[in-house]
Amino acid sequence: MFTCTVEIFGLPEEIKSQQKVEVSLRDGASLKDVIAVLKRKVPALEGPVIRSGRDQLLDHFGFYVNGRCYASDEDVQLKKGDHIALLALATGG
Repeated sequence: MFTCTVEIFGLPEEIKSQQKVEVSLRDGASLKDVIAVLKRKVPALEGPVIRSGRDQLLDHFGFYVNGRCYASDEDVQLKKGDHIALLALATGG
């Protein structure tokens, strides 16, 4: 087991209750595991950010893990010391 901090950026204040969430993960955990923990710790994310009834982000949200973007790859293996950020993905204009 290990603990990571998930920083949350760019979400409306009414959706998030905090900017950092500590998540405890088992060895070999993936971003799907992070999503499952976030649903429990910040229930307001389910629906507007996390697909209802699933451990999957909606299309316009993504994770950055150690500076690399993962918009749809929830199977990324995490390890102790990883820096994780959840954010709304920018759209051009």
